[in-house]
Order: sequence, then C-alpha cells, then structure tokens
Amino acid sequence: MSQNPEVIVKTIVLAASLLAIVFGFGVVWRVEKKLDVSFKLFLLAIIFFFAGEVLNLFYIPKNNFIIYAEPTAKILFAAFFLAGMITMRNMIRKIDGET
Repeated sequence: MSQNPEVIVKTIVLAASLLAIVFGFGVVWRVEKKLDVSFKLFLLAIIFFFAGEVLNLFYIPKNNFIIYAEPTAKILFAAFFLAGMITMRNMIRKIDGET
C-alpha cells in the first residue's frame, strides 16, 4: 500500500498546524498584557496559514473564491506573523532597557 508523498506531506502540515493552533490557544489563555497580544497575533497567523493550506486542498481553477482566498490567507499569515514578531521584539527591547 503506497501513498502519494504529496498527500503525506500535506497531512503532516495540516496536523502540525492544528496542533500549533491548539497549543496557541493554550498559551493565549494563560498569558497577559504584551505577551498576550504577541501570541494572539501568532495564533491568528497560524489560523490563516492553516486556512490557506485547507484552501489549497480544494483548489479549483475556475473558482474565483479559492483562486484569491488562498493567497489572501497566506498574505494574512505573513502580516500577522510579522506583527507578532514586532510586538515580541518591542517587548524584549523594553525589558532589556533599549527603549
């Protein structure tokens, strides 16, 4: 019984993304203030990454929604991930006394 390697890789990516979402909710539930904001942004990024991967599974060339939704989800992933990194960087700089 041989599996298509692409299906195996996509399954692993989806499973890891779901696990990251579950752990992300656990962290957001427990942290406060700036760290909370940073992890909320990371969690949103992971959710959009997962959404983009799911949309990729259902790619239909003539379906305009999926054609534009997948790259939009990836753009939102990048934007929220960057925002989370900037928030985390600013928090660490403040702790180090740089600002």
